[in-house]
Amino acid sequence: MSISPALWALLALAIAITLAAWRPGLNAGLLSVTFAALIGLYAAGLNLNKVAGFLPTQLILTLVAVAHFFEMARLNGALDRLAGAALSIARGRPAWLPVIFFGITLVFSAIGPGNIAATAMIAPIGMAVAARAGLNPLLMAIVICTGANAGAFSPIALTGLINVGLIHDIGVTDPTAGWTIFGAVAALQSISALAAYIVFGGYRSRQTTPLEIGDPIGPIGAGGPAGVSQPTDQAHLLTFGAMVILLVLVLFFNVPTAVAALLVATALALVGAGHAEEALRTLPWSVIVMVSGIMVLIGLVESTGGLDLATAAIASVSSPNTINTVMALITGIVSMFSSSSGVVLPTFIPLIPSLITQLGGGSVWKLIIAVDIGSHMVDVSPLSTLGALCLAALPPAIDKAPVFRGLLTWGFAMAVVAAVLAFVFLDLIPW
Repeated sequence: MSISPALWALLALAIAITLAAWRPGLNAGLLSVTFAALIGLYAAGLNLNKVAGFLPTQLILTLVAVAHFFEMARLNGALDRLAGAALSIARGRPAWLPVIFFGITLVFSAIGPGNIAATAMIAPIGMAVAARAGLNPLLMAIVICTGANAGAFSPIALTGLINVGLIHDIGVTDPTAGWTIFGAVAALQSISALAAYIVFGGYRSRQTTPLEIGDPIGPIGAGGPAGVSQPTDQAHLLTFGAMVILLVLVLFFNVPTAVAALLVATALALVGAGHAEEALRTLPWSVIVMVSGIMVLIGLVESTGGLDLATAAIASVSSPNTINTVMALITGIVSMFSSSSGVVLPTFIPLIPSLITQLGGGSVWKLIIAVDIGSHMVDVSPLSTLGALCLAALPPAIDKAPVFRGLLTWGFAMAVVAAVLAFVFLDLIPW
C-alpha cells in the first residue's frame, strides 16, 4: 500500500515537532525544510522553486524587523526603564505582573492593531520584565499571547473585521453580532489565562520580598555589552518616542508592523540612539530559522491536502450534540499548523450553514464562537506567530529550550481545552 504525499507530509511534520520538543540542540526549522524538499521533490512531484515558495517571507520580515528594533531598545537600556515602570505599577509585587500584561495586551489588541501587532509590541517588554522580576517566562508568554487573542475579535481589530465579514456572508447581519462574539471569545480566553496563572504559580510570587526597581534586566543591563557605550537619558527618551511612533503608525495609519519597525529602528540608528549592527548580531536567529522552516513544511502539508485529510478524519465523529466541541477541536488542531485568521476562519466559517443542514441541527452563533476560540486559543504555540514573537523576545540570559517545550505543550493542550470549553458553554448549556 503506497503512502500519499499528504500522509508523508503529516508524518514528517509530526516527526519534526517531536524531535524539536525533545532534542533542543536540533533546529526543527532546518529539519522541516529538509523533509519538505525531499517529500516535495520525490513524493509530491514539485520542483524546488515551488517548495521554496512556501517560505513565509512576510512572517520572516515581521520577526526580524520587530526583534531588531526591540533588541536596540534592550541594548541601550530603554527596556530596563520600562521594566522598572511596570514593576512600579505592580508596587513591587510580581504576582500582579501577569495580570497587568494580560490586560495591557488585551486592550491594545482590541483597539485596532490586532493580536500579532499587540504581541509584537508588548512581548519584548513583558519578557524583559519577567526576567527582571524572577517570574516564569513561560507564564508571561502565555498571558501575553492569550491577552492578545482575547482582544483579537473586537469588531475594530483586524481579526474581528475578518470575522465580521465572514459571518455577514453566511447570513448573520445583526449589528451587535461582532461585539457579542468578541465578548464571548474574550471571556473564554480569560479562563485559559487564569488557568495558566494557577498552574504556573503566578500567585506564589505574592509572598516574595518586594522587588527593587533599579536593577537591570539581565547581563546586558545599563552598561551594555563590550564595545557598546553607556546609554544616556536622551537615548532612552528617543527610544520611548520611537515606540510611540511605532504604535501610532500601526494603530492609526495602518502601516504594516514590519515596515513601521524598520522605519523607527533606522531613525534610532541615524540619531545615534541605537546600535543597529550589535542588534543584528544578537537577534534570535535560531528561533527565526525554526519558525520559517516549519512554515515551509506546513505549506507543503496544505498544498498536498494533508490538512483536509486530518480534518476529515476528526469531523467524521461529530454529531448535532457535540458539533461545537468537535468544531473547536478540529479548528484548534488545524490552526496549530496554519494561519488562524488567514486560513482557518475563511475555511471553516463558510461551512457552518451547510454543516448545520447536514447534521439536522445546530446554532450558527455557537459554531462561530467554537471556530473562533478553537482557531486562536492554540496560538500560544511557538509554531504560531504569537508564540514565536514571545520566544524571540526572551532575553539572552534565559534558556529558550524549556520555554519552547512549554509553549509547544501548552499550545497543543489548548486544542483540547478549547474543545472542553466549547462542550461546557456551547454544547452542554442551552442558550
